[in-house]
Amino acid sequence: MKENKELKVGLISVGVPWFDQDVAKRNLEETRAWLEEAWTVVGPSDVVVDNPALEAAVQNFLTHQRPQVLIIQIGTFPDGEVPLSIAERVRVPIIIHSLPEPEIEKRIAINSLCGANLTTFTLTEMGFAHKAIHGFVSDPTVQVQMTAYIRAGLVLEALKQQRIGLIGFRAPGFYPCVFDELLIRRTFGVGIDHIPLSEVVLELQKGHQNPGPVKEFPRIEGGDLPAESVESIQKYYTALGSVLKNSGHSLFAIKDWPEIMGLEDPGGIWPGLGWLLDEGYLLAPEGDVNAALSMAILNGLTASTPFFADISAWDDESNALALWHYGGAPSLARSSDEIRYGEEGREVQFTLKPGRGTLVRFGYHHQQFRILAISVEMLDKKVQLRRAGGWAQTVNQPARDVVQTMLDDGWEHHVVLTYGDILPELRAISRFTGIPLTAL
Repeated sequence: MKENKELKVGLISVGVPWFDQDVAKRNLEETRAWLEEAWTVVGPSDVVVDNPALEAAVQNFLTHQRPQVLIIQIGTFPDGEVPLSIAERVRVPIIIHSLPEPEIEKRIAINSLCGANLTTFTLTEMGFAHKAIHGFVSDPTVQVQMTAYIRAGLVLEALKQQRIGLIGFRAPGFYPCVFDELLIRRTFGVGIDHIPLSEVVLELQKGHQNPGPVKEFPRIEGGDLPAESVESIQKYYTALGSVLKNSGHSLFAIKDWPEIMGLEDPGGIWPGLGWLLDEGYLLAPEGDVNAALSMAILNGLTASTPFFADISAWDDESNALALWHYGGAPSLARSSDEIRYGEEGREVQFTLKPGRGTLVRFGYHHQQFRILAISVEMLDKKVQLRRAGGWAQTVNQPARDVVQTMLDDGWEHHVVLTYGDILPELRAISRFTGIPLTAL
């Protein structure tokens, strides 16, 4: 495993003293050793079997240890009050981890599974979201489950430190970009700061230019980009970058048209969006706040740059969806040699790199959230579009059926691509938040 050692995973083993403490202690040590390969693990080193030890552990969690995810290991059958008390006080995503009996033919040594059954009933009835995982951490299946749920929990906790900078509002008539500010805050703890478009305008008026990461601008139709187009791209990139930096945020949705792109002729805002993505800013065009939220979650799960996309067609022969959009990060290109710019500087064309990916949308539906996840394989197939794009071969269902489901169920027209299979992590987020998941 390779994860983030700065992130804290809480681990506490609970039980009662009349079951086998040696077995419980050995299971705790093995679990801790495995977790410490990837994360910082906090929590007591011994099985908690009395109230003073429990109180000390909880106080440590609430003060200086502060885990982002908590694993309550059912070391032995516990006093049912103990896991509930922990859940009530340590308000982070919870995993209930139970262990198999070491000698089931001879005796019940720890009764961990039964204890987990008691615990999960109690937490469910009390409304505490959790995930139950049974088995040793040496089991690859347990490792996959545990890793997915830890990652999901860590991302959900990290989101609470985020705020979305909304520059302007949404593109006119783009009702799929509608959002519920209080629902976002209630579900994910993410606030929204409204940034007027005038801040970008004022920065543009300063006329400063930053060359950015591109020195040569080949045209889509051949030759070099006109000097005035290059100048426009650099001005937009500088102005928008200044607004983003001054805001103190890293997550944004922006109404990039029609107002902003028309301030310069030619208006080169779209290449700048992609460059800024590669600098670590997460930017959703067209004022799509829920797409920005989706980008933040995917970036948290994969630490990679997402691609904001439309699905504009499908191909039955290759069983693939056609993805495309402006504002894509050049780092996602199949080859840097293929990147081309439109004559007016508004378009950036490249083919997305091949590899396993997931198309995701945290969507808005009847005043609630829902999650769409489409497993895809990005094909090594050149696109001939005036924007960035690629062919996403669907893995589990025919591309035609995927599109039909999206149309029938009224999903938004923007999705976000991330590389890697993150369906286990999305199932975990669904479990922790109660948001229904549609996996296609």
